[in-house]
Amino acid sequence: VLVRNRRANQIFEEMKPGNMERECVEEICDHEEAREVFEQPDKTETFWVKYLDCKGTQMTRTAENINLVRQCIEGQCISGQGLNYEGNVNITKTGRMCQHWRHRFPHPIYREYNVSEPNSILVENFCRNPDKKPDGPWCFTQDPTVQKETCRVPTCGKSPLMTETGGMERSVLGPAKKLFFNPRTFGQGESDCGQRPLFEKQNKKDAKEDELLESYREKRIVGGDDAEVASAPWQVMLYKRSPQELLCGASLISDQWILTAAHCILYPPWNKNFTTSDILVRLGKHNRAKFERGVEKIVAIDEIIVHPKYNWKENLNRDIALLHMRRPVVFTDEIHPVCLPNKKVAKFLMTEGYKGRVTGWGNLKETWNPAARNLPTVLQQIHLPIVDQDICRASTSVRITNNMFCAGYKPEDSQRGDACEGDSGGPFVMKYPAENRWYQVGVVSWGEGCDRDGKYGFYTHLFRMSRWMRKVIEKTGGDDD
Repeated sequence: VLVRNRRANQIFEEMKPGNMERECVEEICDHEEAREVFEQPDKTETFWVKYLDCKGTQMTRTAENINLVRQCIEGQCISGQGLNYEGNVNITKTGRMCQHWRHRFPHPIYREYNVSEPNSILVENFCRNPDKKPDGPWCFTQDPTVQKETCRVPTCGKSPLMTETGGMERSVLGPAKKLFFNPRTFGQGESDCGQRPLFEKQNKKDAKEDELLESYREKRIVGGDDAEVASAPWQVMLYKRSPQELLCGASLISDQWILTAAHCILYPPWNKNFTTSDILVRLGKHNRAKFERGVEKIVAIDEIIVHPKYNWKENLNRDIALLHMRRPVVFTDEIHPVCLPNKKVAKFLMTEGYKGRVTGWGNLKETWNPAARNLPTVLQQIHLPIVDQDICRASTSVRITNNMFCAGYKPEDSQRGDACEGDSGGPFVMKYPAENRWYQVGVVSWGEGCDRDGKYGFYTHLFRMSRWMRKVIEKTGGDDD
C-alpha cells in the first residue's frame, strides 16, 4: 500500500527543491537518479511505483507531456492504474455514491482496510486504488446491494466529463433515468424525480434515512417524528375550498400531475364526491396551518381521474386517483416530484421487512402519544416495515387483493406506529440506493383504527397501477386488471 498524505505537493517537499522537477518531470529519470533525488529507499520506492504508473519513463517530454506527468504525480488525474490518484471524485461509473471509508454501513470496510493508519490514502469517500486493481480507482458504494465499483476519474490529458469539484457530484447524481411517461402529456419532472434539492442534490442525507437503508440489511429502527423541512418535497396537501380544511395527503409526480387515493375524492357512504371546483392543492408545505408565504404554492385542479374499477363498496381495491393541475408548477427546493416504480425497482424494494416512509399532517402523533390527539403543527413522518401478504390477509376479514400491500409492526414488535386519519392519499416512499432516488411505492389507503395490535395499514400498490396511469395520462383510456 502506498503511503502518503493528502497534500498534493508533499512529494516536492520531501526532496531537494527543484531536483525532482528537473530530473524526473522535465526529463526522464531512471531508478538510480530517483534514488539520488530522494536519498531514502522507502521514499524512492513509493515515488517509483507512482512514476511508473504515471508512465514517467515512457512519455516523450513535450511541454504538454511534462504537465501531464506532473499532474499525475500530484494525483489529480490518472495515466495507468491510478495508484497515485488523490482527487475528490466520489461517484462510481454507474452513478452510485461512494461510502465513506471510515463508515461501517452499508459495507464493513474495516474488515479489509485499516483506514486509521497514519498517512492513509483512504480519505473521506473519495475513489482510490489501494489494492492496485487494473481498472483503476474504485470505492465501496452506498448501495447495500453493490459492494465495490470502479469510479469515473479523470485521465491525464483527456478533458474530464465533469469537473472534479462539488459541481460534479451535483451533475452526476445517478444513472440517467429511462422515462416511462411521455413528457408531452405527463409534463416535466420524471428524469429529475426523487432527488431532493436540499438533500440528494447537495450530497446530504436527512437525519433518518439510514434507518430505511439499514432495514434492507435487517436492522431495527425507531418511531416517527417531525419531518425535516423540504425532506418530502413531493408531499401535497389536498385542501377543501369551502369550508377550508385539510382533506387528504397527495404527492407530486410531475409538474402537471398529482397522485392521491380515490377515497379522498369519492366515497358515497360519507356523501363524498368532490369535483375540481371543490378542491385546491397546496404544494411546498411544511407547517400545516400557517400560510407559508414565498414557499408554498396553491394550485387549482382542472381534471380528476378516479380509477374506473375503484371498489368503494367492498374493500377500496384500486384506491387511486390522478389530479391534473390547471397550470404546471415550477419546481423549487421545497417542491419536487417523486419517482414512480418500474418492475426492477418494485421487485427490489417491495420486500417483507424493508421499511418505507409515510408522511402526512393527519393524526400520526396519536400513534406514539395517546394524549396528543390534535393535528400536528408540521409534517410528520414515520417508518414502517412492509408485511408479508399472507400476514396482511390473516389480519383482517376484508378481502385483500394484489393491488394492495400492508405495512406496520407486528404485536410482538417493540416499535409502534401507523398512518391515520388525514394521512389518506399520502405517499409511502422508499429510497432506491442504486440510483440514490426516492420512489413512491404506495398510497395511504385504509386501516382498521390506528395502530391497533395485529392490525396493519393498507396501501395501494403503485407498481400495479402504473400501466393504468400511463394510459389515462396519455388520454387513450383503458385500465389495469
